[in-house]
Amino acid sequence: MNIAIYDLDKTITRRPTFTHFLLYYARRTAPFRLVGLPIWIMALIGYRVGLYGRKPLKQFGISMFMGRNLDAAILAKVAADFVSEAVLPDILPGAAESIEKDRSKNQKLVIATAAPAFYADKIGELMGFDAVVATRHRLRPDGRTRHLIDGENCYGPEKLKMVGTWFDAQGLKREDCHISVYSDHASDAPLMDWANAAYLVNPSEKLRKLAAQKNWQVRDFASAKGH
Repeated sequence: MNIAIYDLDKTITRRPTFTHFLLYYARRTAPFRLVGLPIWIMALIGYRVGLYGRKPLKQFGISMFMGRNLDAAILAKVAADFVSEAVLPDILPGAAESIEKDRSKNQKLVIATAAPAFYADKIGELMGFDAVVATRHRLRPDGRTRHLIDGENCYGPEKLKMVGTWFDAQGLKREDCHISVYSDHASDAPLMDWANAAYLVNPSEKLRKLAAQKNWQVRDFASAKGH
C-alpha cells in the first residue's frame, strides 16, 4: 500500500492554525475572552524560552480562549465554519497540487498534525483525506470536550508513535507499505526518517542543509508545480 502523510501547519496551510482557531472561537462564542491576548503572547514567549512545553501551553490557551468544558455541538459548528472560512482559502497551491497528484495515484492520504482533532478532523474530511492523526482531548461523560489533552501532544517523536498506533489499528504492516511524508519542520524528523520518501516543504537555508544531510527532497508548496 502507498501512503502519503502530510503535516498541516505551514505544509498544507500558509500559516499556523492553532492560535488562529483560538481567536476565531473566542470571537464567535465569548468575545470578552479576547482581552487575554497579551497574556497569550507572554505565554508563547515563555514557551520559546523553555519555561514549559507545548502540551501545557496548548491546554492553557484552550482554557483561556475557549473554556475548560466545551459543548460538542457548538465546538463542531465553530470548527466547521473555521475550516470553511479560514483554512480552505489558506491552502498552499503546491500542497493542493501534491495532494491531488497523490490521490490520482490511489495513495492513501493521511494528515498527521499537532493541531487539535476537533478541527483537524474537519480539515481532513473536507479535503478528502482518508485519515487524520492529531492531538486528542479528553471527553466528559456528558460528551463535552475538556481543555486537557488525552495522552500526548502529536508532535516530534510522539507523532511517529501515534502514526504507528494508527498503522496498528488499520492492520497495516510497515514493511508492506511505501510511505511518503511531507513536512515543513525539523520536529518531524523522526517521522521523515521512518518514511521511504521524505519531502521538506518551503525550507529555510538552515533546513535546506539539514535536508541535504538527511537525504530528504525539497518541495516549494508556495506555488503550483513547486520543486
